[in-house]
Amino acid sequence: MRLTLELLQQAPQSLNPAQQRQLLLRGFKIPAIENLGGTNDAYECIDFSDNDLIKLGNFPPLKRLKILMLTNNRISRIAEDAFSTLPNLVSVVLTGNKLEKLVDLEPLTKLKTLERLTLLENPVTKVKHYRPYMIQTCSKTLRILDFNRIKDKERKAAGLLFAGERGKKLVEEIAPPRAVGSEPAAQVAEAAKTGPTPEVIERIKKAIAEAETIEEVTRLERALKSGVLPEDLQGAAVEGAGGPAVEAPKEDSMKVDG
Repeated sequence: MRLTLELLQQAPQSLNPAQQRQLLLRGFKIPAIENLGGTNDAYECIDFSDNDLIKLGNFPPLKRLKILMLTNNRISRIAEDAFSTLPNLVSVVLTGNKLEKLVDLEPLTKLKTLERLTLLENPVTKVKHYRPYMIQTCSKTLRILDFNRIKDKERKAAGLLFAGERGKKLVEEIAPPRAVGSEPAAQVAEAAKTGPTPEVIERIKKAIAEAETIEEVTRLERALKSGVLPEDLQGAAVEGAGGPAVEAPKEDSMKVDG
């Protein structure tokens, strides 16, 4: 179910134990975050638990929002600027998702107001030195990680672990930067999980109908299955995209000659 303005208006609202106004969007099988500007920044807490979110991002400016609950989704990526529009976010609950690498958590480390973070039941928590790495890289405002309070001795130990050249090498080992060219692969995987959009389906089907070779048909059918629009069809329209499967100008000239 898409996150429409109608859904936002019909979703339950309540006060949480901290007397904060919260919007309950649990269990609607929402695949992506959109249209949140329709909340008019009226909530301190938004609960997205038990949905089908894969990538976290696309938040409008929400200065009032303090708590983001995202338990039991399929989140495997966080947009680099995911939280740039949430200046007062203090708590993020990501229990039960699919974050695998420490580098994928970098957007969380940029949150200057973050106090509580939960990543339990994510593969990333099994990465070597996960906890000291997060303690060291997150803002000093972070007080509770995975429901355990961060102790002063932990901060000191994390600082020593990642100090100097030895510490830099350790970071390169456990949290290597994302390889160049990995984004397209991630897009393919994401599209395979969510399925192609109707627009993508129509563009590829049209290109298949206009294809002139078996090779082109085969290539486009693979694109249809993966749900990723080929580069030569990513223009505003299929015609004129420059791909070998679409040669409208050539066809026109043939008709004139005939």
